[in-house]
Amino acid sequence: CDYVLLGHSERRSIYKEGEGDINAKVHLCLEEVGLGVILCVGETEAEYDAGLLESVVDMQIKKGLSGVSAQDLDRIVVAYEPVWAIGTGKVATPDQAQVAHIAVRQTLAAMFGSDVAQAIRVQYGGSVTPESIEALMAMPDV
Repeated sequence: CDYVLLGHSERRSIYKEGEGDINAKVHLCLEEVGLGVILCVGETEAEYDAGLLESVVDMQIKKGLSGVSAQDLDRIVVAYEPVWAIGTGKVATPDQAQVAHIAVRQTLAAMFGSDVAQAIRVQYGGSVTPESIEALMAMPDV
């Protein structure tokens, strides 16, 4: 195993994993030599409709990576997964994904500096269709 997926929406909703649980698991994973972390962040449809995308992602990253050193960030991948676009057939538009990825990098820059924020891999983990993939991949931060 090279990576552990933490913070996935199903773990958050079904198993009631909170930000403290996720942060503790991030730290446990980083204690294991060679093990990477994929930290999932993303908003529900209600949060998106309320204009909370940036604040939800900001909070999840700040709490999920609390206490993590900049030196360990080369072992971290952030996966933006809009909860409303997982298995629902709904797809984030390229512009929506771009806004989310910018929000992720802004939070990372505030925490660790812009150079580190640009170096961290940020992935889009929502639904993708053959019709949407080209436009999503054309976005500069996706």
